[in-house]
Formats: sequence, structure tokens, C-alpha cells
Amino acid sequence: MARLVTGIHHDKRLQQIFMERYVTPRRQMQRRFVGEAIASGQLKRGTDTELLIDALNGPLFFRWLQGHAPLDKVFAERVFDKVIPAFQRK
Repeated sequence: MARLVTGIHHDKRLQQIFMERYVTPRRQMQRRFVGEAIASGQLKRGTDTELLIDALNGPLFFRWLQGHAPLDKVFAERVFDKVIPAFQRK
């Protein structure tokens, strides 16, 4: 998968197909989850949905792409535990 993602970097048509079939549907789902968390009061009103999604996904994607360290449940939970409090209501 990493080769696919990096291999399409210079091909705009392949980038568009990848975005339409993989990235966009998942981000829409993530946006819905964040919206529900805001509506329920779990996250602050005015939360920057895109920033939150990127703050959670970025470290996971980087580990996966680089392969320099394990991408495991413990790491994912540590990222979540550090990022979410910045967006929660106090």
C-alpha cells in the first residue's frame, strides 16, 4: 500500500482515483463521527474537524509509511490520549 500511495504522487489521475475511492469516503465517515461528538458535547463547539482528523491520522500514517516503528494498538491509543484532550470541553 505504501508503494501505491507514494507511486501515484506524480500522476494526477491516479491521485484523484485514490482520493475518490479511498481517502474521501473515510474522511467523510470521520467527519460524521467528529460532528456527532461535537453535537453530544464530548468535543468543544468550534472544533476544527479537519485539524482533529489530521492530528489523529498523521502520526499513524507516518509510522505506517516509514515503517520505522511498530504501528500497533498501544501507539494508536497513545496518540488518541494525547490529541483528544486538546479538543474536549473542559
